[in-house]
Amino acid sequence: MRRFALPAVVVLVAAVAAVAAALWWSGRAGREAGDDYDYAAAFESLDPASRAPLFRIAEVAGRLEAEVAAVLGPPWQCESSRYSRRCRYAPGATEVVYIEGKADWLTVTALGEAPLDDQLLMRIGLQPAPAGTASDQERVWLTLGGLREVRAYGTPDRAQFLRIKVKS
Repeated sequence: MRRFALPAVVVLVAAVAAVAAALWWSGRAGREAGDDYDYAAAFESLDPASRAPLFRIAEVAGRLEAEVAAVLGPPWQCESSRYSRRCRYAPGATEVVYIEGKADWLTVTALGEAPLDDQLLMRIGLQPAPAGTASDQERVWLTLGGLREVRAYGTPDRAQFLRIKVKS
């Protein structure tokens, strides 16, 4: 049993040293390459109680793709179809469908932990208003702020997403 103890200890020490060297090297390589990206800030979550706007719908609705990108930042994915173009943006995990070149349908899915109530409109820069139709799972506002329709879905405790129709 003793003749296997020394080689086992040597193998164990070598393995620990290899892992430590790999960890040191991976941390050093990022710094040497000029990686100054703030990863902690990139993964911060929304304040669950915040009602601050993710963006102002008036600055996005009915606008050209370049104008929307000036407000929401560049899209991280776009795809075109025969009659529309769909792009996804980071703020609010927002999806915008461009019809005839203008932002016409919007879906906002990252609303924090806002409840499904009339105050939810503040997340897209609108003033709270009573919904025309309201239930425990859905709220609907028609002709609000020049928009054709705003629908909110979720549970009374948490809104899951907003669907906004501008014109069509």
